[in-house]
Amino acid sequence: MWMVDISIRRPVFAIMVIGGLMALGFISVGRLGVDLFPNVAFPYVSVTTTLEGAGPKAIETEVTDVIEENVNTISGITKLRSTSSEGMSQVLIEFALNEDVNVKAQDVRDKISLARRDLPIDVNPPIVDKVDPDSAPIMSVMVSGDVPIGELTTFADEVVKEALQKLSGVGSVTLIGGRKREIRIWLDAKKMRSYEVTAEDVVNAIRAEHTEIPSGRLETGFGAREYSVKTVSEAKTPEEFAALAGAFRHNDFATPLSDVATIEDGLEDERSYAILNGKRGVSLEIRRQSGKNTVTVAHAVKKELEILRADTPSEIEMVAARDVSRFIESSIADVGHELQIAIGLVIFVTFFFLLNWRATLIVAIAIPTSLVSTFFGFYLMGFTINMLTLLALTVSIGLLVDDAIVVVESIQKDIEAGSSPLQAAQEGTKKVGLAVLAGTFATLAVYVPIAFMEGVVGRFFFEYGLAIIFSVSVSLLVALTLTPMLSSRYLHQEGQQFGIFTPIEKFHMGMSNLYGKSLTFCVRWRYMILALAVASVFLGGWFAKQIPAGFTSNADRSEFMGTIELPLGYGIEKAKESSKKVYEALKATPYVTDVFVTAGAGSQAKVNQLGLYARLEAKQGRTVNQFVIMDTARKAIADKLPEISKMTIIEVPWVSGGGIGTADIELSVGGKDLTKLQEYTDNIAAQMKKTNQFADVRTSFESGRPEYRIELDRIRAGDMGVSAKSLANTARIVIGGMDVGTFEDQGKRYDVRVRLDEPQRQDVSQLELVQIRSKDGLLIDLDSISDTKLTTSLSQIERQNRVRKISILANSAPGVALGEATATLENIIDAHVTPKGFSLSFDGMARRMKESGSAIVFALLFALLALYMVLASQFNSFVQPLITMITAPLSFSGAFAMLYWGNQEMSLFAQIGLIGLMGIVMKNGILLLDRTNQLIEEGLELKEAVLQSGPERLRPVLMTALAAIFGMIPIAMSVSDGAEWRNSLGYLIIGGLTSSTLLTLFVVPAATMVPQDISNLFGRLAGMFSKQV
Repeated sequence: MWMVDISIRRPVFAIMVIGGLMALGFISVGRLGVDLFPNVAFPYVSVTTTLEGAGPKAIETEVTDVIEENVNTISGITKLRSTSSEGMSQVLIEFALNEDVNVKAQDVRDKISLARRDLPIDVNPPIVDKVDPDSAPIMSVMVSGDVPIGELTTFADEVVKEALQKLSGVGSVTLIGGRKREIRIWLDAKKMRSYEVTAEDVVNAIRAEHTEIPSGRLETGFGAREYSVKTVSEAKTPEEFAALAGAFRHNDFATPLSDVATIEDGLEDERSYAILNGKRGVSLEIRRQSGKNTVTVAHAVKKELEILRADTPSEIEMVAARDVSRFIESSIADVGHELQIAIGLVIFVTFFFLLNWRATLIVAIAIPTSLVSTFFGFYLMGFTINMLTLLALTVSIGLLVDDAIVVVESIQKDIEAGSSPLQAAQEGTKKVGLAVLAGTFATLAVYVPIAFMEGVVGRFFFEYGLAIIFSVSVSLLVALTLTPMLSSRYLHQEGQQFGIFTPIEKFHMGMSNLYGKSLTFCVRWRYMILALAVASVFLGGWFAKQIPAGFTSNADRSEFMGTIELPLGYGIEKAKESSKKVYEALKATPYVTDVFVTAGAGSQAKVNQLGLYARLEAKQGRTVNQFVIMDTARKAIADKLPEISKMTIIEVPWVSGGGIGTADIELSVGGKDLTKLQEYTDNIAAQMKKTNQFADVRTSFESGRPEYRIELDRIRAGDMGVSAKSLANTARIVIGGMDVGTFEDQGKRYDVRVRLDEPQRQDVSQLELVQIRSKDGLLIDLDSISDTKLTTSLSQIERQNRVRKISILANSAPGVALGEATATLENIIDAHVTPKGFSLSFDGMARRMKESGSAIVFALLFALLALYMVLASQFNSFVQPLITMITAPLSFSGAFAMLYWGNQEMSLFAQIGLIGLMGIVMKNGILLLDRTNQLIEEGLELKEAVLQSGPERLRPVLMTALAAIFGMIPIAMSVSDGAEWRNSLGYLIIGGLTSSTLLTLFVVPAATMVPQDISNLFGRLAGMFSKQV
């Protein structure tokens, strides 16, 4: 091989090639970002539109339907979802993964601009935004202290937020639990009656009097000078607002605002709440910009907070209530530690077989050279150092030394046989060169399909597959350049081993002799061996059926989160009281160290919805699993708050967004009739609760929301000259309040809001004091033209692909795999007749699990085809690749048995590992068959070649297999936070390699004899036929 010859003759060339790659790797590693997972952009676009005062049904017909009709014509849409709630429409558009989200977002904006003409006049402009995992907060900073909430909010908003949102990489900073400054104009209904002033009069007067209007340009000296002119009449203090003319009545005498209202420099309405460990404060939810590195942004935020603390008043403190980067950094450190342990174990295995420290060092050099050089590939491809890329490097540790082991073992064998180091390096490498190439290409053949799988799974595993491809490719280059060069100069004949190594050498020799004898038996009774091999495959199938399937294994991250929905109609005070009870329940739960609770912080800002986050003691210091603690917390909260409508307690999602959601299982049921939808979904949910497979079962349907309806008497209103719009505006002003402008103070602008004084709106009967002005200027009592009724209404209406839907949401119960829970739900669905016209579809984790299944099957078939093509090219045969490929199913028994005995799930990572396992185990068969072919070319008969090639290749086969097995031990045995998701991968590869290696050593030689047997059989049959003729 020319590359080997050049490297041996020109050692500086070999050193410079590998050294150059390492130098580029060292330069690149400092420029790589650190993150939890690869940065995957989901092509989701959201459209949020508000129409104050409109109910869910009105929002659906007047806003949501119009927007959906317009955006539905955009190409590439895979799913269209919407939620119509009180005063708000949210439309979520999911595009195919190959679409450019920036282009699609602009397409949506263009369609929305066309839709504006069909939307209600008083609707607020729709907000179009890109939704992806980056939208999840990476940090929550809690500002608290023994100061009024207004001062805390001002400090959080004007000091902390101002500083943080200027940082590079920070996308947005949202306040929760704060109350911003606001000029409050509290109307007095009795005084307004006395002065014959209505709420609409006040609003119109403020808008007319509190203003600043440009008045054009003044030119003097016939154009020599010019001045801008504006009319200024803005009020800037409560006193100035009080002096504004509220109306002109009684012979055009002005009625000052102070005569009919109380003006207060106060705070906005309280609509959210936040407590950390029982202490109230203002939380700042920090989100990063799309594509920015989580850890880098988090570090910048922490650094800025340290600077701010230096000038922060002593009574105010700032702490991180939640910090995603903390877990990312600890996880990356844990995987890095496992990587180091794997390197040590692989070197130990290599030395155990070679018993030569020089040879071991030459083999070990392949590890750092390949790993460091791989970072250059990361840099070129824009990868980050994340859980998947580091996992890939850990998996590849055992593979990186494979090629070097085979080459060094072959060279050392020739040296021990009497060849000079230079000749041995050339001839030894030549003997195994094609086998090394074929083995490496076989590994690459299975990881290329993994890197290019379709769907969300493919996006996440793209970096995983390419990371292994990069590192293994560099290890092949090292094995064919640096390894033979170093062997030609530093390896020499060691002679007989003495001391402590003598028993090990005797063990190797004894094992080789025993294998040789066993091989004779296996070749003789080859069909019995093949029958046992087939039986092992069926045994693997039995184990596979016993293993539960899941998307990602439940991982103990020492943290969990949840959502609690209080009864509809609960106000902010009830939410605050309930938040404190949630904190008390969680604080009393064993192993819980920190509790962060919010109210009104969701996307729809529902005050009856609480969010919680709990941090636990590190897993290593606990004797109880996180999911047991979560179940305890669930019961404790239910005991403290028996009135809870819905509750969800879940592990912190590895990935948020992308349609994955926070629920393990989401079954969407679509249909036109909401009543029938509710009956069907309630029935399915009730059946789910009867099993022990599910937790947190609930539906998305919310009815029974208390609502007062002011119904206009059209006849009386028409007779009195009062319009429906005037009635609605008046009700909106006095009940909910209305923003009528802003005012400026020290460079900041604050809202001005008009509303009926709180004591006069505690009961709907008090509205009888409110008056409306007719078209003739007469004052009409509100209750004389309308009737008020207390009813219930829907809280929200959900739609999917323009059809109303109700979702059934649930998590799998502790100890129940997602696949098992999904299968149970499917059985429940099959047992109940689905009404005509209804459509059912899975969303959430269950949907992604089903999608990943098809992607895995595609990758598996692609890998098998690529493997066959590589092996056929290597052996120049259409039959021999099939002999080598039987090593793949031989790995199934061990792989599935290890998962079964290790109590692991067949998770997505295990499925990916199964595909990779096929390429790894092929190397054993390639080594055996390649040497058999060489011996046949040298003149030996097939049987003799088979019996001789086995013992000759026993040591490299065992070395490469054990190196890979020992390299996976740290992954399988890891107990760090969140390690469960990668444990199954380690178990599967260890078990699969063990069974495949043991069986391959006997099955491949036996199978190699079968083609000759078939040929001989056909020869005899042909001979018999010719004699008869």
